[in-house]
Amino acid sequence: MMMILKALISSLFAGLLELDNVQAGQFLISRPALAGPLLGWLNGCPLEGAKIGLLTELIYMEFIPIGGVVPPNGLVAAAIGVLGVAWSGLPESAAFFFGILAGFLYGGVEYRLRGARTGWITGIEAEVKNGAVVRLGSRLAGSLLTESAVSGSYIFLFSGLLSLSAALASGLDLKTLFRASDFAYSLMPWLGLSGLYFRFRTQVYKKG
Repeated sequence: MMMILKALISSLFAGLLELDNVQAGQFLISRPALAGPLLGWLNGCPLEGAKIGLLTELIYMEFIPIGGVVPPNGLVAAAIGVLGVAWSGLPESAAFFFGILAGFLYGGVEYRLRGARTGWITGIEAEVKNGAVVRLGSRLAGSLLTESAVSGSYIFLFSGLLSLSAALASGLDLKTLFRASDFAYSLMPWLGLSGLYFRFRTQVYKKG
């Protein structure tokens, strides 16, 4: 019960951090490299949280939000990766890859949230044209609350599903699968650093 409560608190905390991602502050505390260690410390696994956060940062750094493109959510990926270790008891490698998957899937959720905000903007325009009272403060508060609640709920439910799946599969022999995930996980730093190298190399050539 205590673990569920801690997971809920961590999910709500991650939901608050998500607001820094696009709407409030933008102090970079929502970046996986910072959110991972914070959530790891909160759940008693600071080293695992730091590693998951840094690797998620490296992998997702290649995605750039241009126009209507919604990139995978690094904060969601890092949070679910950390809770996969702390709550579900998964190996760090498996928790990391499930987190990466969750971050990709959350892109669809975020796309719908953006669509909902667009509808609110249309409502504000109609109020301005009709000379009505513009409820900007309440709409902004509703937008922030919705963003935080949806992301926090998504993290908690996805992590809970991982925990349930891990419990149901506890009697199965998954050593081979976990060895494969450990090997793939060991390659992630090199993959992320190589992507970072080519990205900076391209920027240097552009300036040249």
